[in-house]
Amino acid sequence: MATLTTTTTSNAKAHFIAMVRKAHELGQTYLITHRGEDSAVLLGSEDYEGLLETLDILKNSKVSLAIAESLKDLKKGAIYSFENVVGRKQKK
Repeated sequence: MATLTTTTTSNAKAHFIAMVRKAHELGQTYLITHRGEDSAVLLGSEDYEGLLETLDILKNSKVSLAIAESLKDLKKGAIYSFENVVGRKQKK
């Protein structure tokens, strides 16, 4: 995801098409405020799909545990080559 830009509902209304284009093409994310309160977020569909996938992964306790164990191994330097794990050389 790109940077987060905060804008008002009035500004979002006036520049909506440009904001949608930037969200889609550049990965720009917008936090839209209404009367000084955070109200909505505008982000591109690819970023939205990525967030949904991440949530699905994090909801799966087995996957979350495997990720945590992998990070511990990485910190210890216990890393393995593609060939060691899969049993063949990686295609280039």
